[in-house]
Amino acid sequence: MNQLFIETEKIQDPREGKLQVISNIDTCNKISEFMEDTLGPFGLDKLFVEDMTITNDGATIMKKLKVTHPVGHILVKISESQDNEIGDGTTSVVVLTCAILNSLKQAIKEDFEIEQIYDTLADVKKSCIEKLDEFVVEADDDFFYSLVETSVNSKNIRGNKQLFAQIIVDAFKHANSEDLSTVGIKKIPGGSISDSILVKGIAFEKCFTYAGYEQQPKKIVNPKIACLNIELEWKAERENAELKINSIEEYKKVVDAEWNIIKAKLDACIEAGANVVLSSLPIGDYATQYFAKHNIFSAGRVSKTDLKRIIEAFGGSIVSSTDCFTGDSLASCSLFEERQMGKERYNYFEGDNSNACTILLRGPGENVLEEIERSVNDAIQVIRTAKRNSGIVSGGGSIEMALSGHVRSLSKKLEGKAIFIARAIAQAFEKVPVVLAKNFGLDPINIIGTLRKEHMEGKINMGVSRRGIINMVKEKVLEPLSLKKNLISTAFDTAMEILMIDSTLVNDKPQ
Repeated sequence: MNQLFIETEKIQDPREGKLQVISNIDTCNKISEFMEDTLGPFGLDKLFVEDMTITNDGATIMKKLKVTHPVGHILVKISESQDNEIGDGTTSVVVLTCAILNSLKQAIKEDFEIEQIYDTLADVKKSCIEKLDEFVVEADDDFFYSLVETSVNSKNIRGNKQLFAQIIVDAFKHANSEDLSTVGIKKIPGGSISDSILVKGIAFEKCFTYAGYEQQPKKIVNPKIACLNIELEWKAERENAELKINSIEEYKKVVDAEWNIIKAKLDACIEAGANVVLSSLPIGDYATQYFAKHNIFSAGRVSKTDLKRIIEAFGGSIVSSTDCFTGDSLASCSLFEERQMGKERYNYFEGDNSNACTILLRGPGENVLEEIERSVNDAIQVIRTAKRNSGIVSGGGSIEMALSGHVRSLSKKLEGKAIFIARAIAQAFEKVPVVLAKNFGLDPINIIGTLRKEHMEGKINMGVSRRGIINMVKEKVLEPLSLKKNLISTAFDTAMEILMIDSTLVNDKPQ
């Protein structure tokens, strides 16, 4: 289903005071329960019938749920924010937020002051963020591969995680750019997921072609590329055109003028030295055959995005008029080649002097390819985050368990009701490893008990895997420190925001 309906209390109106807060927490719990079985390497997918989307990406699921409850919209926004800022942890941030709220539900029922709960949450949040820096682990030179493998381990490409780790890290190194804006992604239906490759350059699907295309060269070394925004074909003038012809000679002059106009455009490309001509507008059959005679490859209706990427990667400029067309406007790379990819042919532009690259994704269908693309984008975001903010921590729920122990220790220094609030928050942190254990098919009670014992002995890198409790650093299950900081900060801030909502106002629609 595409819409999650949230039932509220039927006996009393829950739109004011304590009932409002508890109702909001119940709403969050229902959303969390729906999301929990998508968490981790053994997380399940959700199928949305309306557009046939199959995914376990937290941000995508939250966006497509179309939650009707106002508080549910807050959870949708934090999942989107985590996705935009970090690229991963979109499910965990929802689960942790709801776990914090649920752990405080009993305190609210027992008339704990909301203001005191709020203040304790703020203090615990600050302490946890500071404590995270102590959990940073030393990583080897290949830690980027571990980050990518951890990110895609919960996606549909986990069976090929080493391949995609190699592709994504190679793309990152080749791009040599923090925002990775030079990395393009193209989806090619057909074949196996393992057929996905990285092209160190620009690649796009062959455009519509006219007669004469078969005679054009399909491989050119050190090509000179003309990128045009010019239509190279005749166009019928049905409007705003009127000719008065009194003789056959005058008609012949009109026809010759049309030939000369398009021929002048084609000759301008040739004289500039281009042997590959690309245009965002159509290149007709006459132009295609004319270029073929001069051993030039041409393609029309190329997307402006691909033309812009070629210019950014290989120099030159997009030309809108051939009147002042010179060799300085041409792009250049080391190799152009048209190759077969599945049922389609693709144009490749490769060059070691450029930091542009293209990831070509293969898969059995559009739905699978869309999920692969989401997974790759998330992994790229994770690498970008790690590059911008140094620091790596262990994954597998180990950090949440370490913070749970830290908050329990912190509660011993507090007084009054703050002690019980802090202990409730400590229990909330255990929600992530509990859910991971359930999804792995393990006994969560036994896992949590053993994890507590391990962490009390100072083994803070112990987390949950399909084989039970293991050292996440040795297993190379790593995550960026900034991911955890953003996740925990967002979860606490959102929980504090929802707790402060004590009434709901319903505005009538204007008549």
